[in-house]
Amino acid sequence: MRDHAVHARTHYELPSYQAFLRRLGELLEHHVRELIAGAGIPPGQSEVHWRIKTPASFAQKAALPHPEDGARPRYREPVDEVTDQLALRVVTFLPAQVEAVAQAIGEDDGLTVREVRHKGSEAAAERQFGYQSLHVLVDPGRPLQVPTPPKGYGVPTVEVQLRTQLQHVWAELEHASRYKGAAGSRVSRKFDRAAALIEMVDELLQEIDDAAAASNVPGGPAGPAARTTGDAGEQPPQPAGSRLTARALRSLLAELFPDAPPSRGAGSEEWIRRHALAAGIETVEALRAAVRGVDLDAIERVFREGVTWERNQVRALDDALLAAVGPAYVDIAVGLVPADDEAQRQKRRRVLEWRQRTLRDGGAL
Repeated sequence: MRDHAVHARTHYELPSYQAFLRRLGELLEHHVRELIAGAGIPPGQSEVHWRIKTPASFAQKAALPHPEDGARPRYREPVDEVTDQLALRVVTFLPAQVEAVAQAIGEDDGLTVREVRHKGSEAAAERQFGYQSLHVLVDPGRPLQVPTPPKGYGVPTVEVQLRTQLQHVWAELEHASRYKGAAGSRVSRKFDRAAALIEMVDELLQEIDDAAAASNVPGGPAGPAARTTGDAGEQPPQPAGSRLTARALRSLLAELFPDAPPSRGAGSEEWIRRHALAAGIETVEALRAAVRGVDLDAIERVFREGVTWERNQVRALDDALLAAVGPAYVDIAVGLVPADDEAQRQKRRRVLEWRQRTLRDGGAL
């Protein structure tokens, strides 16, 4: 195993390959900054950094044994298989911005998403608190005009880490504590407490930002539609209750559509959450009431006839909101597409209008 790691390190340390990784890192940093700007994140509310894995760290990873057979290495060809040789880190102010960047990456033609890992999900399932980060593994593609690697080498998979500023501070301090050997049980408990507080503060800051954004959405809670008076213009009262945070929506999707698979698209849950907020649905209770007010079985039947693929939870909620809100939802959804992307705006309108006709013709409306 040691000889395997030494050989892998020598292969990885080739100066021309290291120079290639640096050029690739610079290219991807510039491209991700463009994606962040396109996602509407204000200047100054994000940071992008990249690093190349050190040869020593790479050799340690190359020396790892296979989980099912300790006599052979985990990576037969480490330079081809290790996915964090080059890693980018994106740090944003708010959790929704993390999701927005993830969605932008997932929809980008130049980056093919191989895997999305919600670091910290395992601890959350066990009611523990700790490291929180979204890791997206991507393969850079031709549209980016990726530099040519040295002969015998390929373009590696790249890891993009997405986290909020508070999550980043926690992760850096926790890493430094472990490196210094100070991570005893007492220190670990303090980190757990800090992580719980950070999660709460992140959600509170997101709620504040959501409230400010909703007040500026046409037809939203504080927009023109909410201020109209008279029988024809009155808006139904919003049920009081829990804010529709990203975490709350994820749980509600599983509750409302238990037979549908979660969406595989990075950031798609945040995408549909923004649609609900723009429609004036700000709480878990309001969204639950809106969805249960439509015939979900009929909607499922209409869109399942003659179709072999599964409708995921986000698509199911998009259909339910279309049925619950009515024609106004088409305008709301189109309004959330960037104004300078006219082709996508037209496509979104055509798709939603077709789905609305299909639901009506199928008796689901």
